[in-house]
Amino acid sequence: MPPSPTGHLHLGTARTALFNYLYAKKHKGNIVFRWEDTDLLRSKTEHETEILEGLKWLGMDFEKESSLFVRQIDCLDRHKAVLQDLWAQDKVFPCFTTPAELDEQREAAQKAKQGFVFWSPSRDAEKADLEAEMKTGKPFAWRLKVDKEAIIKYNDEIRGETEVKAATLGDFVVARSDGSVLYLLANVIDDLDQGITHVIRGEDHISNTPKQMLCWEAMGATPPVYAHIPLVLDSQKRKLSKRRVEPGVAVLVPDFQAQGFVPEAVLNGLAFLGWNPKTTTDEIFTLNELEDIFELAGVNKAAAQYDFEKMRWYNQQWLQRLDADDLTTAFLEWTAGFDAEHLELLKANADKLPKILPVVAQKAKTFAEFYEELEYFIVAPTVDKARLGNEKMKVDPVVSVEVLKEVATLLQKIDESDFNAAFIKEKSVEAIARMELKNGQFLWPFRNALSGRDKSAGPFEIAAIIGKEESLKRVNAYL
Repeated sequence: MPPSPTGHLHLGTARTALFNYLYAKKHKGNIVFRWEDTDLLRSKTEHETEILEGLKWLGMDFEKESSLFVRQIDCLDRHKAVLQDLWAQDKVFPCFTTPAELDEQREAAQKAKQGFVFWSPSRDAEKADLEAEMKTGKPFAWRLKVDKEAIIKYNDEIRGETEVKAATLGDFVVARSDGSVLYLLANVIDDLDQGITHVIRGEDHISNTPKQMLCWEAMGATPPVYAHIPLVLDSQKRKLSKRRVEPGVAVLVPDFQAQGFVPEAVLNGLAFLGWNPKTTTDEIFTLNELEDIFELAGVNKAAAQYDFEKMRWYNQQWLQRLDADDLTTAFLEWTAGFDAEHLELLKANADKLPKILPVVAQKAKTFAEFYEELEYFIVAPTVDKARLGNEKMKVDPVVSVEVLKEVATLLQKIDESDFNAAFIKEKSVEAIARMELKNGQFLWPFRNALSGRDKSAGPFEIAAIIGKEESLKRVNAYL
């Protein structure tokens, strides 16, 4: 993993980490976590911290669970030594063609409407001549000497048998003139030294794989198994990028945290981005359950389209699975950044939250939506006479007043020991029949008196949670 210049953990990167994690767990393998930090200008320690914390929040503590936790930069001497071995074996060579000259050749090919493949004029030069030219200080790059007739064949665990002609690759760069090895070869050296057997990565690396297969061949070593997982696309079917998402759509782990997602939900949603278990239609799984059922055979070849509403659905499913105490604890931890006024209000009603929040979770999908949904439980709504009428519900103010009088009477008669949603509903049903009203005609004023909203929890549930005294107070305020 590179210490990304964005710093934050992108869901695409997190999904790749998850698939590697699940595969290793499923097959009782070892995880190697490697910071690919040789790009010193873009690699920052603070980015590493944020990435690791994001992965840990999701449930994957790579720092603790990896059998090897390394930095690529610590392997630079080894990289240079391998480069010199390849030079000694005439498998790499210094190329003195400048970037400007390459651009000219590329432009000429484009004008001629031809594909551009670079074969270096230095590849067939005498070694002594190349060494002499290097001593002049002329800038150069190390390139792998590619067999023009070679055909690279390998089996991608997701995409099957793959074949690429070397004639389409040309002599590609593997190191700078100072001997610092670039990504393509550095990865191969590290994978060999660290005993890597499987590499699961995004399909944007597919173009790198045949080149790396040639690097493995040059080193005389057996390559690992490669598996390329599909890209994640946005709603416009473009590669998902945090720079192009719609406002409010989370693509970075800190975005999910800020909106009040629980980690189990994000992890669950990530797993189903381009994968499904094939053997079941179930969609809700814990991390341990995913470890048991994950197989590369379930990974799709086609790109996965990111559906943020689906992620919100996963979150609601997980919120509804938390027991009242755990839900309350998680919500209060999330509200730590609230202003003093709202925190004080929550603190004053802390004893009610274990009853309120499971009801709120039936409607709200994130903690960011919880406060709006729970506010009417702890703050009485403002009396608004205009809300007493509703043409669609066939309710006018006269009917509303009669209903609220009946509600006040039936609530007053219910003993505190029986003041629960089921019993309040039972008495309300009797009142509806007695008054010869439709359900909506009775429930509309009842709900509005308690919540002041068109959409809220049912009036029976609200009354049971806020209690008899507060329920009567709100109904009588309207009367």
